[in-house]
Amino acid sequence: MRVATVDGLLTLYYDGSEELFDDELNHEWFDKWYEQDLPTSWDDSWDLDSWDLSEACKKYIRKRNSWQQVIIVEGVTMIPEYTFCDCYKIKRVIFAKTVIRIKNCAFIGCKSLIYIKWSINIRVIGINAFGGCNLSSVFVPPRCREVESFAFCGNKNLTIFYIPQETVLGNEVVDGTKLMGYSRFEKNKFGFYNAGSDEINAWVRNINNGDKYALHRACCSFQPMINVIFTIIQEQGIGAFSRKNELGLTPSAYLKENPFADITEKEIIHYYIAQMMGENES
Repeated sequence: MRVATVDGLLTLYYDGSEELFDDELNHEWFDKWYEQDLPTSWDDSWDLDSWDLSEACKKYIRKRNSWQQVIIVEGVTMIPEYTFCDCYKIKRVIFAKTVIRIKNCAFIGCKSLIYIKWSINIRVIGINAFGGCNLSSVFVPPRCREVESFAFCGNKNLTIFYIPQETVLGNEVVDGTKLMGYSRFEKNKFGFYNAGSDEINAWVRNINNGDKYALHRACCSFQPMINVIFTIIQEQGIGAFSRKNELGLTPSAYLKENPFADITEKEIIHYYIAQMMGENES
């Protein structure tokens, strides 16, 4: 596996040819970390040479905390458990189209991770796969069959979460996110929600249900179609782009964040004006 600087980021090209996670070295690191009573995020000022760690462990930790971007190369079909866990500097992950499964805890604790380019062929996102990252939006690809429990929990800034209706959701997939803070669900003194997973998942899926939010749904969809959007704004008016749902989000916000959208609001408005002018002239 090679490492190169891409767009100013130290980038690992992951080809699956070697196992990156070492359970023994990871335990050695965490044991010493807890002894130091340090905050739970990497700091470049830490002097690992002063810690009672093996040279192998120091090398392992420094390497894992040097990567800023990961590009999964063509041919890789699965990301194994814990592969990139606690790689604190990773900001971006780009998946090849061949990736179909992300296993449990594969990216857990990647506290700087803000951007994912998904494989359109992803089928399963495992338990806690992206727990404790820093994602603000997630658009699950349409072929994904299952998002397992806690997959995106602890992404504190996560507000936009789009899930296809056919995709199976596990328990507390978005627990500990800004999104859940907008919900009507409260936690009891033991930290559990006052509702079952089915009720919570139904709310997550159906935030934009109803005719009022038709434009929200269109802007969330896989590869939004300009003709579909045009039909909606013909009925609801161009002001529908600024209509807020119960989260305070507009269709514009969804369209801007949608990684599968190849049209912009500006292009849609130009198209709308051109169509309306054509109708008026005729």
